[in-house]
Amino acid sequence: MTKDVCSYCSSDGADEAFWVQCEVCDQWVHVTCIPIKFLVNEMKEPLDSYPKLARQVKRFNCAAHGTPVLEVKCANKKRKIESTVPEKVVKRQGLRKKKQVDYISLNEGNDKRLKDEHPHMHAFLACFLKWENKTNVIKSSRLERDFDSIIAPMKVQDPDNSGMWIPEYSEGRTFTVDTVTNFLGADYPVDVMDVQSQQNSTWPMSQWNQYFTETPADARDRIRNVISLEVSHVDQFKTGLRRPRVVDSHDLVDLLWEEVKDDTPRPKVTKYILMSVGNAYTDFHLDFAGTSVYYKVIFGSKKFILFPPTPHNLKVYENWCGNDHQNLIFLGDELEQGVAMELQAGDLFMIPSGYIHAVYTPQDSLVVGGNFLTIRDLATQLVVTNIEKLTKVPKKFTFPQFEAVMGKTAELILQKSGPKENLSISIQKEEALLEYIKTPTFKYKPVNFSTKRELISQLQKHIEARSGQAQVI
Repeated sequence: MTKDVCSYCSSDGADEAFWVQCEVCDQWVHVTCIPIKFLVNEMKEPLDSYPKLARQVKRFNCAAHGTPVLEVKCANKKRKIESTVPEKVVKRQGLRKKKQVDYISLNEGNDKRLKDEHPHMHAFLACFLKWENKTNVIKSSRLERDFDSIIAPMKVQDPDNSGMWIPEYSEGRTFTVDTVTNFLGADYPVDVMDVQSQQNSTWPMSQWNQYFTETPADARDRIRNVISLEVSHVDQFKTGLRRPRVVDSHDLVDLLWEEVKDDTPRPKVTKYILMSVGNAYTDFHLDFAGTSVYYKVIFGSKKFILFPPTPHNLKVYENWCGNDHQNLIFLGDELEQGVAMELQAGDLFMIPSGYIHAVYTPQDSLVVGGNFLTIRDLATQLVVTNIEKLTKVPKKFTFPQFEAVMGKTAELILQKSGPKENLSISIQKEEALLEYIKTPTFKYKPVNFSTKRELISQLQKHIEARSGQAQVI
């Protein structure tokens, strides 16, 4: 009997039926052909009904490996009620020998995915070889001196001279996920991303630490990562974790909240802990509002493919985001002027504004990084923000208080417009900012002007005056 014939009913038909594959071998069976006595939940308690959805299946072992068992996930009482609309039936296709099938992705799409390999992996690695770059390396001193003119991703040659500092849990102890757990507390909630299904769930930090630190790679049920854990409010990270000097000196939010003071909450995007297990993959994306990024690998390794914010690349990205089959398309094949770089433990990486990038994690990795807006990239940041609106990015995934940042930037320009306090910003960037704050949907309560209309009027006069001076010259 072949492996794609149900071992119970000896039928290879009824593709519309609910099938399950043995996680040890590649034997397929109809779920409803499995004797009910072999069904248990995660607590090993017997069940009296069959699962109806692929996402409910945790594992299946066929009779070739002892007593058969179909283990069904326990119901999550906190989960929202499932839609009454029947889920699309997916046909069996593309059998792969002795690989764990991702039942969640199988149930939600037209392709069968493996639990330990993202479907874009081969395309990513081929694209990486095409664009591999080992020359984009820069010294800390030059990065600080020439920051305003550097528009390509750069690996810092001497990260120890960058001013960045990573805290230690105890003297001489390496910074690890266990360290993070001790700093945050065992019950601290973290958003955990399932790489294959792209679904988020909330775990206590202790559960994540057990999964990452104590569970062998071959025993992990799925590939997961944590990429949105911001820690700037945590005592040990407030002063114990220092960003590179070049970031501190060019962070637009730092400048604005010092110069244009009010009670607006400060955006909290400066210090992130990123934890990914081997084979994790993050598909192509733009960091919110086109922010620049600093990225320090503590242990493990990363592979980046990045593409600059050219008009062609941004338009292709925008179209891809709106494509119903987005998850089936490897965007890297459609973009131009790529840069692919591999990072190892100790490396410090700087990503300029607007670079579209994907990231692969060859081995378990811990990264410290953060986002920052700059005067240098004002125009690009506004372009990316517009793309976010066009592609309907949910508000929770956009830069917090971005309108306040732009409103304060307009006020700062006017504060620094005198001959002794000229802010180094081009007319073109000021014009882009003016167009942004003039949009009817822009909301901002000025600090030093009575109304938004007055702020807009004064910025327009300022730009006209600068343009007149340029013409005279």
